[in-house]
Amino acid sequence: MGGLGRRALFSLVPLVVLLVAVEWGVRLVWEPPERPAELDLEMVPHPTRLWALNPGENTDRGRVYQVNADQLRVVEDTGAPYRVFTTGDSSIFGHGLGSEDTLHAQLSGALGEQGTPTDVFCGAVPGYSTEQTLVVLDEVGWDLDPDVLVVGNLWSDNNFDNFVDAVWMAELRQPSRRIDYALLRFQSWQLLRQARHPDQLHEGLPVGWIREPEEPEHGKRRVPLEDYAANLDHILAEAASRGVGVIFLLPCNRERLKMDGRGLAAWDVYFETMVAVADRRGVPWVDACDVLRLTDLRGDAAFLDSMHPTGATNAAYGDALAKALVDAGWPERPVPDAGPEALTKSR
Repeated sequence: MGGLGRRALFSLVPLVVLLVAVEWGVRLVWEPPERPAELDLEMVPHPTRLWALNPGENTDRGRVYQVNADQLRVVEDTGAPYRVFTTGDSSIFGHGLGSEDTLHAQLSGALGEQGTPTDVFCGAVPGYSTEQTLVVLDEVGWDLDPDVLVVGNLWSDNNFDNFVDAVWMAELRQPSRRIDYALLRFQSWQLLRQARHPDQLHEGLPVGWIREPEEPEHGKRRVPLEDYAANLDHILAEAASRGVGVIFLLPCNRERLKMDGRGLAAWDVYFETMVAVADRRGVPWVDACDVLRLTDLRGDAAFLDSMHPTGATNAAYGDALAKALVDAGWPERPVPDAGPEALTKSR
């Protein structure tokens, strides 16, 4: 090491010692403010996905579930010969349900009954749009080497809210935001941040269930329709390049089930787009409301609240998805057509 290198090292050592001393001193005399109760949602800020599940044990409507290091709901990996990965929001995640009643458990059971033992992993997270799902697939999903994706994203994309996902996620990718997130593990940085921005210490979860839209009458879709189509198409094109099959699940809720295909709901164009993108690349799709219309499941028997499926509903969905996959040639994969030109976003 030359003289310049030694001088730099000797300059750095006192700086490191000083920073350690400051951090130690802050920890002795100051504790960060407690997380506000309205943010206690088993969610934490995430550097690439906006928010994510809190690793470890969580409770949802009194039902305990586990979250792994990838911040996704834990599903047992049995080493089955086939693997499926689900995407979507809380209606696919299994909000308020024990593991045995979730969609991924019911689909695994239905495929097993067809003679094809399958592990179905949960990539759905409450509130997730296609923008966040694209990140989950890149960070976790593709590495699981799934045979098939079950894509159930729609409600969050369609939702009118006080933020647009792509804008927030572009902000997360800024170097200053990444540095800030990395430094938040140090209490000295938290103290400095609170001194400069007293109201921003717990920011990082810009979602509608935490605060109401600033302009409810003029809210924007979280994912504009053209971007929603492009995101779905991107998933299909990427799956095609990897030889991964895809099936779409069009979600249902109480109101849509009652409408029985009638009326002009604000979400209709998103359902039409989902079907159009699936048909364009030749992948099967299942309409969850059509599934329920063939059963006696209605009201509280079908949904825990306005939109979250019961275990019985997920069992019906699982059977319908398994049948659709068999009709598509399962265990052969319904791989999307790689031919159509990729759809592009609006910006």
